[in-house]
Amino acid sequence: MNVNVRVSSLLRKFTNWQEMVAVTGDTAIECLRNLEAQFPSIREWLYDQQGELLSQVQIFVNGERAYTHELTNPLRDGDEVFIVLAIGGG
Repeated sequence: MNVNVRVSSLLRKFTNWQEMVAVTGDTAIECLRNLEAQFPSIREWLYDQQGELLSQVQIFVNGERAYTHELTNPLRDGDEVFIVLAIGGG
């Protein structure tokens, strides 16, 4: 299944400045793993040491927020997964 992964501007330095990366995968989490396989240095910005998605990483599928329990839902050919880093400050 071909899926486009859109990468927020903060993560683009890890994808050779590409905003959109074509990957294959049947679920959003599989697409993230395949993105990591193409760009291994992005891993530390997405996952903790146990391999769990970091809490500041937000995933959207076709413009809708996908929560952790939804990342294994099936995708369709041509879907878009968007990775956003939630940044806090004060």
